[in-house]
This record gives sequence, C-alpha cells and structure tokens, in this order.
Amino acid sequence: MSIYYVSANGCDTNDGLSPEKAWQSISKVNATIVGGDEVRFRCGDTFYGRIYPKAGISSEQPTTYTSYGEGKKPVVSQYKIPHAGVWEKVSDNIYMLDMNDISKFDGNRSEIDANAGFIKVSGVIKYRKVFGLDELTSQWDFYTDMDKNLLYVYSEKAPDEISDDIKIACNINCIPFTTHLKVCGIAFIGTGGHGINGVTGGAYISDCEFHEIGGSRLPGYPDPRTRYGNGVECWSNSHDVTVERCKFSDVYDVAITMQGTEVKVNWENMYFRDNEMWNCTQCFEIWSSGKLPDTGFVNCYFENNTCVNSGICWGNAARPNKEVSTHLLIYHLECPLCDITIRNNFFGFAKSGTLYKHLGIKAVPHDYKIYGNTILRPAGQLICNRADATDEEVAAFEKKIAETNLVIDNIDYLS
Repeated sequence: MSIYYVSANGCDTNDGLSPEKAWQSISKVNATIVGGDEVRFRCGDTFYGRIYPKAGISSEQPTTYTSYGEGKKPVVSQYKIPHAGVWEKVSDNIYMLDMNDISKFDGNRSEIDANAGFIKVSGVIKYRKVFGLDELTSQWDFYTDMDKNLLYVYSEKAPDEISDDIKIACNINCIPFTTHLKVCGIAFIGTGGHGINGVTGGAYISDCEFHEIGGSRLPGYPDPRTRYGNGVECWSNSHDVTVERCKFSDVYDVAITMQGTEVKVNWENMYFRDNEMWNCTQCFEIWSSGKLPDTGFVNCYFENNTCVNSGICWGNAARPNKEVSTHLLIYHLECPLCDITIRNNFFGFAKSGTLYKHLGIKAVPHDYKIYGNTILRPAGQLICNRADATDEEVAAFEKKIAETNLVIDNIDYLS
C-alpha cells in the first residue's frame, strides 16, 4: 500500500509520496493508484475532476481518500468556469457556449458535458432549466442541446458582463462507489449529477460534505424533462455501508438514498448517523424493484441525524412534483423486506410533511420503524400524505407517531 499526496501547488511529474513531492491533479491520481492505496488531498485546496476509485483489497485495507494539513476541507468540484468573452450571441437575449471547447473554461476540463443542472451566478443558484430554445424567456434560463453539447442562456446582455463569477454544474458525478472504499474529510461541491453513487460491498464515508448537487436531465429516462441528483446514492445490491458526521445542503433530490432495480442482494447493514442535512428536497429516501422473495432492506438505520428545511430550497422550486418535499421519502417498494429503523433524529420544518409515501399513509410498511425522533411542523401539516386514507386512518397514524416521537406543532418555518 502506498500513500500519495495531492496539492494545488503540486506537479504531476513528482512521485506524490510526500507533501513536498505532491501531485497536482485528480487525473494523475486516477491513472496511478491501485486498490488499497491512500490518497490525501491538501486542506484549503480545490481540485476539479471526477475521482475514479479502485476497489479496495479488504475491509481492513480499503482504498482511501482523505485530507492532510490544516484549514478547510479540500474541495472536489465538477464546476466548469467560463472565461470572459466566450459567450456567443445567437439572437436577441440568447447566448451560446460551446462546451466541446475546453479552452473556453476552467474547472473540470477532463470530461465533455453540457447537461447543466444549474448555473451558479455570483453565489446564487439559477435553476430554471428549460427543454427548448423557444422556452428561454427570463434572465438565466438555460437550455442544453444534448446532441451538440451546446449550452444556451437567456441574458439581457453577455452573461460575463452581468457577472464575473459564473459556474456551470454539469452531469458529471463526483465519485462512484466501489468495494472496500473509505472517504473521509472531503467536500464534494458543484455537480449536476450525484455526489457519490453506485453499488458497494463495504464503504465508510465520514466527515465529508455534499453541497450544490443535482438538477441535470436524467439520461435515458422516458420523460426528457426529468431531472435528478443525490448526495449519497446506494444502488441496489449494496451492503455494509456507513455514512456518518457528514453535511448536506442544496441537493436537488435527496441527501441520502437507498434505491434500485433487480435486487438480488439485500441492502444490509446500512448505517446513516450523526449527519446534518438542510435545504435539500428530501433527506432520506428508499425505493426498490425486484421479483425475488426475501429481498429488500435488512438491518438499516437512519439515526441521530439533524434534518432541517427539507423542500425549502432551489430543488423544490425547480421540480414539478413539489409534494415530495419531505424529510423522509418512500417511493414504490416491490421488494418485501423493509427492516429500517428511523430513530433519535431531529426533523424540522419540512415543506410538505415529515414523510411522503407513494400511495399514502396506508402503504407505510409495518417494518419501517419510526420512534424517538423530535418532529417540528407548521400548523395543519400531516406527518404523512394521506392519499385515499379516511379521516379515521389518518388520525390513527398521527396518534401512533405522536406516541413514539416528540411532535411539536404550530412551528413557523426557519427563514
């Protein structure tokens, strides 16, 4: 096993084996390391590009990505940052940027992509993605020609004349899961896709941050207007995962999710604890699809997390289905097992409700256990969407939740 160092002031011709001989780029990391190696990024620096980890050797010898030095966490970002003077005016108030030409921007130049999830302008997320040139009508509306990798923006004058701080978040995930992976002390910021996602058999994610994530068009989905993007996504057949002491904000969809199709191996031994989540559309989601019996979620815990302002965010404003802006989200569950414990969390100020379940209150699985939590909600808001439940069924569900959780009503939203 080798330990490698990466610094913004490093050089890729170095051996990377000490802070004094650090590498500079994620591309060098991806091209060099082998399973079981450890990579340390210097605190306070920003690195652009997607990390492609190698599978670790064992749980005792994982492939590790972490930090060194003092100061703020190192940032791994996928932002593309246009140079001045690169926007081409194509018609009144419509400007185009050729995303094939990497000489026109800094940031992530290692992957060509124009499927923008949002544009960050002078620190503010502009989320109005449209799906035809004729729909560009307001300042910072944007449209992607997916075939030609061209980005179009509505602007009253050249975008760089309005702001000298423009960042484009495209559909480039920050890092995929692999087997026996450890990621600690890194901030993942600025992607139109996911923070970390995929299938893993053994992963430990701690003290990381996931901010400004999602909003790109979901590739291959039948409805071309469907957008997506999660902080941590554990796809089907993942097991033995811990995510703890991490921070999530400004995620288009959900901070942490277990989801997927064709389930053959249970999501088993999954622990999500002591995390902080705010201004995401949802905090914790599950859904499953598969035909095999005795599959699904086994020994999974969402505990001691702080979840605030779910749905009070740009993701809610950008999406058509605003009713899913909740702390807890359960979509369609085809697999029969749902051994999930939700306990000792703080849930405050969700836009639509504490829990959204496809088909409503009556469809909440009996083995999806919620207890010991503190729930703050505004006046008149239900814990879970009712769907076709009767008043009596709604009252029974609310009573059950109140008996095992501290529910505090009539609380105003945080500003």
